[in-house]
Amino acid sequence: PLSSRPGCRCVEPVIAIDRGVVNVIADSDGGLVANPKHYAPAQRQLARAQRNAARKQKGSKNKAKAQVRVMRIHRKVRRQREHFLHTLSARYAKSHGVVIVEKLQIANMTKSAAGTVEAPGVNVRQKAGLNRGILDAGWGKLAECLRYKLVWSGGTLTEVQPTYSSQTCSVCGHVDAASRVSQAVFCCTACGHREHADVNASKVLKSRANRSALPVEGSPQGALRSRKRLRVPRRSSE
Repeated sequence: PLSSRPGCRCVEPVIAIDRGVVNVIADSDGGLVANPKHYAPAQRQLARAQRNAARKQKGSKNKAKAQVRVMRIHRKVRRQREHFLHTLSARYAKSHGVVIVEKLQIANMTKSAAGTVEAPGVNVRQKAGLNRGILDAGWGKLAECLRYKLVWSGGTLTEVQPTYSSQTCSVCGHVDAASRVSQAVFCCTACGHREHADVNASKVLKSRANRSALPVEGSPQGALRSRKRLRVPRRSSE
């Protein structure tokens, strides 16, 4: 457990989450939240609406109506995703004082692999599918929601480096790519520890957090909500 300083109470409990495509969240307590994939059911409907809009005469009222139809489908998917992420982040912010996540460069991770005419990319279709999965899961929006909701409740969001977290055993610390048997299974080649791969990764993230640097209630991070503005009485002119 985190040690408390005089006059301060530690913000507990602490939990780490690993973000994924199959499971939006796998936490260090063993919880798994499946990806609802809001974009997938609307993909065919959206493609049909986009083709219909492309066939309309440029500048016509029918084209404008068709474009509005496309925007409405995008808006519906976005609202479904945001509702899911707000509900999920609120649940973690209310039940935990510190949430640990990976420090990810999502913009770099979702760059196109198409390349150029001179140097075409490889596995372009697979990379495009992965990019859609990451963006549909809303990794960045989830971290954003967690951050400000935790501030409201007096907690904080801590980011740690995710390097080799999927290949590291949460029990013995052994690092081996062969331990990641499949997308869902982790089996350590050193100690034999077997667990869901995403849950194991979240436990590794939790162990990497600098416990002494985590905020306690009463610190600037932990007391944002309870801080009140002090009113200084005006001096009399006499």
